Amino acid sequence: MAGILSGREALVLAVTLWTALSINDILMLPGGLPLIAPGWLSSIMLALVLARILQHLQNQPKGLAIGFGILAVVLAGMSQAMLDIAIIMLAGPHVFPGGQSVPGFAIANTWEKALLQFRFSMIWNVIVFGFYAAALSLLNAQRRKIDAEMRALRYELNPHFLFNTLNSIAGLIEEGSAGRADRMILSLSRFLQTTLSLNPLHDVPLAQEIALQRDYLEIERERFGQRMAFEIRLPAELDTALVPNLILQPLIENAVKHGVGPSSRRVTIVLEARQEADRLVLSVENDLPPDQPDRKPAGMGIGLRNIADRLQARFGKRWQFVSGPVNGGRYRAAISLPLRKA
Repeated sequence: MAGILSGREALVLAVTLWTALSINDILMLPGGLPLIAPGWLSSIMLALVLARILQHLQNQPKGLAIGFGILAVVLAGMSQAMLDIAIIMLAGPHVFPGGQSVPGFAIANTWEKALLQFRFSMIWNVIVFGFYAAALSLLNAQRRKIDAEMRALRYELNPHFLFNTLNSIAGLIEEGSAGRADRMILSLSRFLQTTLSLNPLHDVPLAQEIALQRDYLEIERERFGQRMAFEIRLPAELDTALVPNLILQPLIENAVKHGVGPSSRRVTIVLEARQEADRLVLSVENDLPPDQPDRKPAGMGIGLRNIADRLQARFGKRWQFVSGPVNGGRYRAAISLPLRKA
């Protein structure tokens, strides 16, 4: 489920937390690892069960989720306390025959002492499991926030694109160009089906991203006819390179809107991928309208900000983005990412 920490992430958090807590016990009880290790392991197992329960409560009403979450924390604390006391009573006398004299540690050799230790152990474990549950909740909330932002950015497709495409299809049908209309409908169907099914937190192979953009460009080429051409340069060795899905969409939209739209002459859009050392460079280049050969087209801020926000959320500082006019009356936008392959 999007916005939820994976089991691996919950495991890493649990191992980190209980390992940090166990260091103090190990320092206080030299040679007491046989007593500490079972409790460490059982705590992590209970933490993973707790994480799974909390995950299932994500879609429940808030009051119900909080109530059952607290109950799950208390039960986890009680279970761990019972295991701790059982281990101390059963294994303690064998590990520390004189354990009562060890500073900070006493073996519960009577039921009264065991009950007292159980109370303290339960309180401590409830606090620790509560902290773990709170940490999971905070991390999940942050993940859901990023998820929502990424989805919002993903759905920032130009609304005029869909309107113009449907309008063009209607026009082609009226003209009797059924073949062109069918091609546009097929490309539009594939494009929308793919974009709506993508997970914004998952990367996709570059070949898949390029195929999606090819559908988009085919649609726009049908709209503009002879005024538009496109070329895709994708080396076979980069087919499996991983990229954030739809990361090229704003660049392609800008090339069509600001390159093809205002121009009366034929405009060629070039989509290229290349490797530079350990970096993947993706670029989109197009002819500029004759009246603005040396300046950046107006109105490109939203698309470029979309890319910057997504790359910042995904890669931190490990990305670069440059755009601007280049020689020959063309405009180029390029993204540089760490090269990773599926």
